[in-house]
Amino acid sequence: MRKIKEFNLKQLSYILILLLELIAMLMIVVCVNIKGPENIDHMMMLNIGMDEASMMIGLVILVCSYIDLQRGVGDDRIFRILVHAAFVGVFTDAGAWLMYGDPSMRILSIIDNTIFFLATPISCYFFWNYVVRSMRHHSPAIKMFDVIVKAFALWEIFLCLYNVYSGIFFSIDEMGRYNRGSHHLMFMLYVIAVGLSVLFLVFLQRKKFSKRQIIVIIIYVLTPLPVVVFSTFAYGLSANFVMGMMDFLIMYVILNIEQGRKKVAFEKELATAASIQEGVLPSTFPLFPEREEFDVYASMDPAKEVGGDFYDVFFTDKDHLVLVVGDVAGKGIPAALFMLMARTLIKSRSQMGGVPSEIIKDVNLRLFEENKAKMFVTIWMAIVELSTGHVMEVNAGHECPAIKRVGGDYELIKTKHDLVVGGRKKTTYHDLEYDLSPGDAVFIYTDGVPEASDKSRSMYGTDRMIEALNAHKKDSPEGLLKHIRESIDAFVGDADQFDDLTMMSFVYKG
Repeated sequence: MRKIKEFNLKQLSYILILLLELIAMLMIVVCVNIKGPENIDHMMMLNIGMDEASMMIGLVILVCSYIDLQRGVGDDRIFRILVHAAFVGVFTDAGAWLMYGDPSMRILSIIDNTIFFLATPISCYFFWNYVVRSMRHHSPAIKMFDVIVKAFALWEIFLCLYNVYSGIFFSIDEMGRYNRGSHHLMFMLYVIAVGLSVLFLVFLQRKKFSKRQIIVIIIYVLTPLPVVVFSTFAYGLSANFVMGMMDFLIMYVILNIEQGRKKVAFEKELATAASIQEGVLPSTFPLFPEREEFDVYASMDPAKEVGGDFYDVFFTDKDHLVLVVGDVAGKGIPAALFMLMARTLIKSRSQMGGVPSEIIKDVNLRLFEENKAKMFVTIWMAIVELSTGHVMEVNAGHECPAIKRVGGDYELIKTKHDLVVGGRKKTTYHDLEYDLSPGDAVFIYTDGVPEASDKSRSMYGTDRMIEALNAHKKDSPEGLLKHIRESIDAFVGDADQFDDLTMMSFVYKG
């Protein structure tokens, strides 16, 4: 069944922004019809038409980008900001042509054209930011150059605002007509300087960019330059942002191909990691069909492709069976790697002999010393002497196990827990000892069971778990785990699985 994602404020903000931009595009169409196409100059109508087409392209790119974001294909926030800035530039350009020559719109035309001019340095700044961020590691020289570009962007923004009083870039006369200022060329020099600086930076640091990123950068910089130069010396055709939006469409296609290939490669790596993890954990039950003193069954369902939960069942000699269930703090590949290390250390140390507290103490020391990521793991470990039913267990920050005596119900064994493994170098662990009679059973699990949540964020809890255990207490270990999972799934419903979910059922037969 397909999981339904929760609706949140972030998604709502995306939808509101797209709705505002759609309304803005429709406003231009309405204004053209109110004014009458026959009353608008042919060149102005050409510009407005190009602006409308550009806004449509921008909306398509943004909708596709947000769909990609929801699907987890990629989250290139800077690219979306660039498209939004270009959309604002195109919208204000169309508005400027509609208000041209209308004295009653003079103030609004000044505001509109000021926003149009502001969109240019803002777009240049975020594109520079995109390029620098793509490098990941910056040299001191690049960091210094980055500061210079940002400083000049702020200066350009200040000049755009100052233009309202000075008219250095443009002015709107009393008849509502747009006129270029004496320093209009200086405004465009910043755009050209940033573009050339980006090309120079990419040439010097080309090894840090993928081929597709280089293609995208070259397209963004070189394609508009002829248009910028043309529009600087010839007034009447505003194609800067129109060309920019077309560039964004090409960029989106190229970047999407790049992201798609990366996702495919990543999914292959995850599938391989999941296969390795599945192969490491015991999965062919019964594990020891020749042994009649016990019955055991375990399962692990990761929240992601790979998880940090684990379990193990193995002999240290013919009479001593080791049961282990662990839960690494975290999810995904890092947790899976830490899990493999913890499981390997526990198994190898157990073969050397000793009680659970000694084994976990040594494992803790090794994990702490080799734990640069500062991760930790909760562990429940028990050594069962099969000839007598005597159990020695240690609980290092793990969930309380549930035990069922012959003829009785499952109950939680609530004891004082020791510190998690890998959290502190010098840690003392304590053994809990008890005896099992033929027919007694133990249920061990990770916090993914009681913390499984439904869509209203209510948790499954240990009370429901105990109730489900007792409803099927006569089942085999495999049947019991199947029914517990069905109970959890029925409670959770369509909500996403929040955490790895691991369970183990052990029945002592004697």
